[in-house]
Amino acid sequence: MKVTIVTVAWNAAATIGDTCRSVAAQDWPDIEHIVVDGASKDDTAAVVAAHARPGHVFVSEPDKGLYDAMNKAVARASGDIIGFLNADDFYCRTDAVRLIAEAALADPDAGAVSGGVAIVAVDDVTRLSRAYPARPFAPWMLRLAHMPPHPGFYVRRTAMARVGPFDPTIRIGADFDWMVRFFVVAKLRARPIPETLVTLREGGLSNQGLASRKAIAREALATLRRHGLTASTALVWAKYPVKALQFVVPPHQWPAPFGVRWTP
Repeated sequence: MKVTIVTVAWNAAATIGDTCRSVAAQDWPDIEHIVVDGASKDDTAAVVAAHARPGHVFVSEPDKGLYDAMNKAVARASGDIIGFLNADDFYCRTDAVRLIAEAALADPDAGAVSGGVAIVAVDDVTRLSRAYPARPFAPWMLRLAHMPPHPGFYVRRTAMARVGPFDPTIRIGADFDWMVRFFVVAKLRARPIPETLVTLREGGLSNQGLASRKAIAREALATLRRHGLTASTALVWAKYPVKALQFVVPPHQWPAPFGVRWTP
């Protein structure tokens, strides 16, 4: 089974080396790593070139934003399953792709495989902020604007084609819109796996304070209504008390067992 890993980057020279090295450390033999760079002004291209591995594809050109770049990468992907590893994130274990591929092979009717994510401090990747597990999750939770962690979500190429591209007109929450289309419109399911696969640095487009959370809530409410789901502002904001559990429940196998642990 061929696995395509997509990394979208812009001025990510400080962190994308960790991303690429964690991909290169994977023990699964058939990996395609597509890096789509939005014409960075820093040394992103040089850092990526220094850590290139077989199956590596690098594209650097202007784009219309994050989701436009993601769509470009998916259009180039040739893997049986496709997932996204952000330019400031990395696999925290050397068998992460193997776990994904083996779960997909074991459950051919599942449209995706979903693993957990550990969210850490920007300046110290050993300092855990919260855990974002793949389970428990059920499609009804989408009404709370809650979805599986996208950096741990790997989709069959056939399912990706069925659901369609990300909507680039949605500024922050196009991944949530895509998940609603995956679970509700296409009626697909994801096979959860318990292990934590990815370490994710705090920050990013969806974690920039109250203003971004208000924008996310507005977009999520519009998405739910657009797809015919009963929703309300109160329900969408109710996800934050639920997410508070992520600060107290430890991630499963993070740090990973010594034999497969990977750290920068």
